[in-house]
Amino acid sequence: MTRQEKGLWVTVIVLTAGLIFMGSWLFFSGVLFQEGNKKTEQHSPAVAFVQDKAITEAEWIEELKESYGSEMLITMMNRQVVALEAEASGITVTSEEIDRELERIGQGYGSKERFLKEMKQQLGLSEEMLMADTKYRLTLEKIATADVKVDEAEIDQYLEQHPDQFRPKRQFNLSIIKVETEKEANDVLDRLENGESFADLAAEVSIDEFTRDHGGRLGYVEEDDPFQPEALMETVLTLDKGDIAGPIDLEDSYGVVYVEDILIPETPDENLIRETVRKQLALEQAVSLTELERQLRDKYGARIVAGVPEVQHNN
Repeated sequence: MTRQEKGLWVTVIVLTAGLIFMGSWLFFSGVLFQEGNKKTEQHSPAVAFVQDKAITEAEWIEELKESYGSEMLITMMNRQVVALEAEASGITVTSEEIDRELERIGQGYGSKERFLKEMKQQLGLSEEMLMADTKYRLTLEKIATADVKVDEAEIDQYLEQHPDQFRPKRQFNLSIIKVETEKEANDVLDRLENGESFADLAAEVSIDEFTRDHGGRLGYVEEDDPFQPEALMETVLTLDKGDIAGPIDLEDSYGVVYVEDILIPETPDENLIRETVRKQLALEQAVSLTELERQLRDKYGARIVAGVPEVQHNN
């Protein structure tokens, strides 16, 4: 999995999970709110205060519905129409397929376990939420490619043209301290040699606003990551686990890098590689998944009733 794919996948997961959670909360909150003799806003409990002014639960729900209600309804409708189409077509996704897909995605993080841990720690996404979204996506992909045929020669040609795509790439768990001058970078190295903590120094002196509040932690970076400075990666590739190096001329600053860990993923199974390529080529020939969702909503008569505010969306 490339860094771009990883970022896009996580973004989709976060948005989907967030919308599903919000929709469930709005639904049950709305039901409870409408019951109990249809409480007025004056009787709605406060959920926050600004000085002495309360923000009520009713106001909160209404704002969420105004801002995200239509998108949430579309997401919920998509889930239902995809389930109906899968049932009608006899399409199923097994737990083994879900686990295999999470294993594949997890390769971009070193392992499935590390991926699940990072999603939980950084985004609050449970394994159950990730499994549910993965099942939905795999189901949608199966529907999209049900009538698309990819022969073995096409797979062979793709693998010949992209020989490095499935080569295991080393991943470096990096932390970095960026300062303005080479002298400052040397001062950092001196302080590290005297036993000071890398994380504490990053918080104190680093000018990198994206990492300093996290002890300089950059996270896992693939050996050919195009988004990292070339000089940084050239240095990193010469280091072993536990090494610290610098100063590194980053053009706009100087860096000191710490290699906390190095991971070398296992080579994927040959059959799994071919199935991955087969699906990729099939999806390139199929209708886009967003368009497929729209077509299925039309097929099963999914619609938003009058009175629900419309918002712009690409679904």
